Amino acid sequence: MNIATGAMNTLLPKLADLVVGEYKLQKGVKREIEELEKELRCITAALHKVSEVPIDQLDEQVKIWAGDARELSYDIEDVVDTFMLRGKGQEHTKSFSLKELIGKASSLYRKAKTNHKIHNVIKDIMDQVKKVSERRHRYKVDNIVARATLEPVDPRLEATYRKATELVGIGGPKKELKKMLARESSTLLQRPKIICILGFGGLGKTTLANALLQDLKPDFDCHFFVSVSFNPDIKKIFKNILVQLDENKYSHIDEAWEIKLLIDKIVKLLKNRRYLCVIDDLWKELPWDTIKLALQDGDHGCKIIITTRNKDVAEHVGGDVYELQPLSNYNSRTLFYKRIFDSVDDCPADLSKVTEKILKKCGGVPLAIITAASLLATKPRCSVEWEKMNKSIGSGSENSHHVDKMNRILRFSYNDLPFHLKTCLLSLGKYPEDHVFRKDVLVWSWTAEGFITPAGSSLQETGEGYLNELINRSLIQPVDYENPFFVLGEKDDVYACQLHDMVIELIMKLSAEEGFVTTSSLSDAEQSGASAVHRTKIIRRLSLHNSSNANALIDERKHLFNKVRSLDVFGRADLMMPALSRFRVLRVLQLEDCSGLDKNHLKDLSNLYLLRFLRLQGLEVSELPESIGKLESLETLDIRGTRSLILLPLSFGKLGKLVRLLAERVELPDGVALESMKSLQELVGVRLTLHAMTEIGKLRDQLKILQLIIEKQTESSSGNSNELIPTCLQMYPSLLQVLVLRTPTVFSLDCLEQVPPGLQTFMCSGFFTVFPRWIDPSLSCLTVLSIRLVRVSVQPEHLDKLAQLPFLDRFLRLRALGPPDEQGKLVIHSSASAFPCLTDLRVRCVLMFLKFEPGAMRKLRRLCLSFNTRVTKKHLRTNNSDYGLENLLSLRHVVVELWEGCPETQGAIWKTINDHPNHPSIDFSCR
Repeated sequence: MNIATGAMNTLLPKLADLVVGEYKLQKGVKREIEELEKELRCITAALHKVSEVPIDQLDEQVKIWAGDARELSYDIEDVVDTFMLRGKGQEHTKSFSLKELIGKASSLYRKAKTNHKIHNVIKDIMDQVKKVSERRHRYKVDNIVARATLEPVDPRLEATYRKATELVGIGGPKKELKKMLARESSTLLQRPKIICILGFGGLGKTTLANALLQDLKPDFDCHFFVSVSFNPDIKKIFKNILVQLDENKYSHIDEAWEIKLLIDKIVKLLKNRRYLCVIDDLWKELPWDTIKLALQDGDHGCKIIITTRNKDVAEHVGGDVYELQPLSNYNSRTLFYKRIFDSVDDCPADLSKVTEKILKKCGGVPLAIITAASLLATKPRCSVEWEKMNKSIGSGSENSHHVDKMNRILRFSYNDLPFHLKTCLLSLGKYPEDHVFRKDVLVWSWTAEGFITPAGSSLQETGEGYLNELINRSLIQPVDYENPFFVLGEKDDVYACQLHDMVIELIMKLSAEEGFVTTSSLSDAEQSGASAVHRTKIIRRLSLHNSSNANALIDERKHLFNKVRSLDVFGRADLMMPALSRFRVLRVLQLEDCSGLDKNHLKDLSNLYLLRFLRLQGLEVSELPESIGKLESLETLDIRGTRSLILLPLSFGKLGKLVRLLAERVELPDGVALESMKSLQELVGVRLTLHAMTEIGKLRDQLKILQLIIEKQTESSSGNSNELIPTCLQMYPSLLQVLVLRTPTVFSLDCLEQVPPGLQTFMCSGFFTVFPRWIDPSLSCLTVLSIRLVRVSVQPEHLDKLAQLPFLDRFLRLRALGPPDEQGKLVIHSSASAFPCLTDLRVRCVLMFLKFEPGAMRKLRRLCLSFNTRVTKKHLRTNNSDYGLENLLSLRHVVVELWEGCPETQGAIWKTINDHPNHPSIDFSCR
């Protein structure tokens, strides 16, 4: 019941603000609010204890109590937010009583209510707080522990006893791991060779580790395999190790032995012996720090194989990390058919199509494939029955011990999350199957709903940390999407993400249990998982998908929309979106397809006083309605995905809390003023005009991210672009971190003679006819750079200037001709000061002119090359394919585009990459 905890955490700071803020409350009112705050803190402490217990182990009364506490906190927060919006900053001629305070808020929140009804609202809230507190004591929630349950068989146990003939798709990974184990350790301090197998739950880490152990154990003096698991008993683990090392001596271990004695016994047994071991299913860092004390004496070629779902744990352990990938389509089919038929050839032709649908849902995860196949093995072999199973597997309506086993494994990952990450993960239940969501959009929606608690950094940075942790725990999958302008202010390479279907299924089950998200795609069986209260009385988050259920749900439950805090519409918004006038306390509004919307659909936006995040994708209107200016709480306005220029309304300047405007192409109308927008930090997609330049200049003390649209280089009423650009940039101080200039490709940027000194990212689509003079080591903060050189031959000194940028670590994109004919290839040297931290290099040129010396670009992980093989071969007649790619020791991903593809060059690059010790992935294309 972690959701209740999160709800309280957003409410409590607001109650404190009411007491100490500028609301001029009577002393008696302050005392009552302080008393209420104390009581809610006690409830929150109890909720923290409840959130640490797996939901399936909670007493039913405790579940009901936690749900009541959550709903109560939401109701109080809605009232407090409304009052704070209307009360802060206004001059009061008198102090308010408690009745008047909540009465004022409730009159805005519930509009046409009589004083008698308002009094009932106040009384009801106060009575509910007392009742919730009384039930907490009655149910003894403060002493909550997990209820006793029959300990199930560990669902991972089967993997250690699977026959070799049943294993599919592990030959390649085993071969790679054997090579890694044979490689010498890079440091003398790390005596045993350690490899961490990292991957999603059910991906086959345990199976692979055990198969590796069975293959290699004849070469070692001794071996053992232990599972650490979710809640490890360290003494039990050490006893297990001792029994495996010497069963005769340690089959009956004295229960009084302490951990230190057990460690000493293991150290003694392993001394001067070459051991091989598997530490399976390591969840946290602390258990490893204890276990490794027994494995210190490993300087005889000892090997330790560790499996984990958590990237942070793998990095903490040290050694090499092997990220296990899902099965290929071929291996997925093979594994699936082996569970049902005697051979692949035995599958009837009419079942192949539905089989592909099922395997797509399984996503190459062996556990999911085995689960699906086990379900189908008991069903008639006809397409109708298999189609039914396909739908039930995706919806989670199928009940069997196979599905239960898979869900238990996935629930381990969920139960291990702290409460704030559980909340964030469950919020992803709003997305349709296979939906790709942008990282920035997700983090901003989390912020708007109050899911993020500041932790010494900005909400944005903290939210990105939350997402990264869920990725590291293998619960969210990053998608290799190409960002047209790379990233705007993001701190890493993750641009977009996706959920595995099995994780979506888990989220939907958990969300139904807690009444967290209501979606139109839920089946009747899934809806039945929610409590009766959640099904009939309360909707806090509503997600409408492009399905036949959407309009039916709207018609059936539209009377429940007055408490909805988040509304997401995936599909044609004009065909599904309910009237916005029903949503009184909405914080998040996200419409994925606004192509059919007009001003009438948006006319009720002005009533959404509490709205903080507004995303309208694909609008086809030429201007936004004036009602936008009434969204007093709005922090994010995202109108990307449009085709034409959108004119902002004059009321735009009234959005005093707006932090970011994100657009493809918008224009500030003459007359709009930005000086009162004291929170504005990001402007993306603003057309550069004389008026825009003047108004943006007023934000010089706060603006951090700026993307300008420069449309032409000729004189107009808006001014001359060649004059506007340098003048505009001179107005901005070092606070500006990201500068993106979107121009026609034929646009010259030679007029740009300087950039803000604190710039971290510079991207442009125009070109330079001379190498920019402002690129030098004084740009000490620059981490991302993309420039295009036309009619410029790259000189060694140009390369030196780029190499000396001290913090250029994330991204360098260089589009250029190449070096002078007589120069040949330019060499990137192994000097520690040359590109010391660059991780991503993208070079597009006519003539491939780079060669990497041994030790060059020591941190480079991604390399993208695009060049003309015919021109390169003509100018570099000898060793034309010798680019030194094998010298890039950290390389993980290579993308090569060859113009006028040459088989000789292509073959040479293939061979170099295939022989590379890291075996990086390679994507080849020719045109």
